[in-house]
Amino acid sequence: MRKITTENYPHEGDFLDKLATFGKAKVLPRMSLTKKILLLDALPLVACLTSLWMMHRVGPEKVLIPFKANPESVVVSRKDVAPEPEVAALPAEPEPEENKKGARVKRKLSPSVFHPKGPDTIPYMAFDPMMLQAMYEQANFLRRKDTPVRGASGISKTDMLRTVELLQSVQLLDPNVLLTTFDFYSINTDLKKDKVRVTGYYTPLIKASRVQTPEFSFPMLRRPASGVPNPAAIEAGALAGKGLELAWLPSKKELRNAQLQGSCLIEFPDGKREHFGFGGSVKGTGGTYVFFKEVDEKVLGAGFFPLTAGYSAAVDTRYVPIGSTLLAELPDIDAAGRLKGYIYRIIFAQDRGGAIKTTNRIDLYCGMGQQGLQEARKINRFGRLWLLLPKEK
Repeated sequence: MRKITTENYPHEGDFLDKLATFGKAKVLPRMSLTKKILLLDALPLVACLTSLWMMHRVGPEKVLIPFKANPESVVVSRKDVAPEPEVAALPAEPEPEENKKGARVKRKLSPSVFHPKGPDTIPYMAFDPMMLQAMYEQANFLRRKDTPVRGASGISKTDMLRTVELLQSVQLLDPNVLLTTFDFYSINTDLKKDKVRVTGYYTPLIKASRVQTPEFSFPMLRRPASGVPNPAAIEAGALAGKGLELAWLPSKKELRNAQLQGSCLIEFPDGKREHFGFGGSVKGTGGTYVFFKEVDEKVLGAGFFPLTAGYSAAVDTRYVPIGSTLLAELPDIDAAGRLKGYIYRIIFAQDRGGAIKTTNRIDLYCGMGQQGLQEARKINRFGRLWLLLPKEK
């Protein structure tokens, strides 16, 4: 045992005098030196016990750190470095849906669209920055208040958001972890063995003029506020001279391609580029006519959030809702266009397309400009799709 003397605590008298005056407390004048030193030794223990009691009583809040991808992985037309997107805090883990009596409701998906069945095999898959970016945009969309609580085929917003959050926590796409974390649902199609036709689309880069010239004589139009004529009348010039021209293109082929892809990047003679997205359409005599509108630098899917090359897919939203997470068996094509085999990838339903009808086809976004076109041309084969949802207990 340590011998207690005034040499061990040479300034204990001054310290205790200050302690006695702090908060108008008083120290008994006849307290022995031993008791005083014991009191000093006990103070840290009391403070520690007090802190533990307060933590137990109040309890720390649960903190979830949202994933955040490199903003440079977004497919954008960058005049300058794009500002970093704001990261919203992840909400608390969603509770299972319950009925009025408080019992958990079993998931019910449309049997004509989905049936419980996983793939024959799942290889190891790794995250990359583009996939993380697509996940980030998917989660932000599903947290929005205006996102429908329930989507097509009985898929709930809660399940779709929880799927993305679970993917975030997996980090390495281990087949065993995926099988124990998610329920897989094969997508029914009219094709043999539920195959799905996989095609690619892109954002074309088109040279254009702000004014009509002999070289640039085909107008790209914004939709009028009212009195929209049918497509045949528009083609005949019914909207000419009404100030609706956004740009003048060099050919009708370029205009048709932009309308088919749903967006385009326009390069003017001075080198400035502007992005135009889907601005509505009209159907009637003459087919369908697509209008455009000015949008920001990001390529938006279904008008909601930015698309990511290789991971954003256009679907028929009557069957597969925007916000769904899918495991895709994608055809692997060589430079000569021959099928080498199949690759597996997690992709995200983030867009819709006029040419995407039923579950027989999906369109994979391939990027912008010539590179996007080259990638899109490689894809036109058949694969398979599975919907991922949190495993039901």
